[in-house]
Amino acid sequence: MNLATLIGLVLGTALIGYASMLSAAGAGLGLGALWDLVSLLIVVGGALAATAVAFKMDELVTLIKSMKRIFADDEFTKTDIVLDFMVLAEAQRKGELAKALESPPETMPFRLKTAQVGCQYIADGQKKEDIRTILENMEEFRAIREGQQANVMKTLGVYTPAFGMVGTLIGLVFMLGGMALPPEPGVDPAAKLGGSMAVALITTLYGALFSNFIFLPFSDKLKGKSEGKKVESALILAGVMLINDKTHPFLIRDQLNAFLDSSERVKEEE
Repeated sequence: MNLATLIGLVLGTALIGYASMLSAAGAGLGLGALWDLVSLLIVVGGALAATAVAFKMDELVTLIKSMKRIFADDEFTKTDIVLDFMVLAEAQRKGELAKALESPPETMPFRLKTAQVGCQYIADGQKKEDIRTILENMEEFRAIREGQQANVMKTLGVYTPAFGMVGTLIGLVFMLGGMALPPEPGVDPAAKLGGSMAVALITTLYGALFSNFIFLPFSDKLKGKSEGKKVESALILAGVMLINDKTHPFLIRDQLNAFLDSSERVKEEE
């Protein structure tokens, strides 16, 4: 679980909820005044429908998959990747790379498919430049796919405020239309007008909230994760090339440490 995402959502919800409670208490109302099903349907339903028009169906399906990436963290670090390559380098020097790929030890699960694919090509005797080209293409199109997922999420963030305004305009149309009618007996026209205006503005609130608290931050989270993968991909490509050259494990450690922060680097005793 990505703690930053969880903390942000919980903290933001708590602060906004608490501020809403204070405002509601000051106005002598309950929090139920902020709930309106019609407004929610206009904002969320309209944004989803517009996004469906803007993208292909398979791109919309990836939106569901991308939610897992937002809340999930990798179960490994870049340090683990370097350690994996050191083990693979030792196996390559002994001529046992293919065996290591078939049954990796428990201490070295293949954390990234790209590393396993690249080393399998080495074990199969593929040319170094061909392996490099394949891995670079895998990284290029991974970035494109994940960038598109972020774009879908960003599009939702762009559309929700627009549909919030649409809902507000719909509410204002009915409110102004109702003002042309004679007031009902015993009903305060000013109170009715204020209540209708409040309902009309709720859609604007929903649009701003969904956009700036959910969809746009989620989009930025996906972009950040994709950018982080670029370092991992460069690390893996370098590791595979060193394995292909039968580089000593200690030299692999020292060369791959350059991709890591000083606190993450593999020390000699490891």
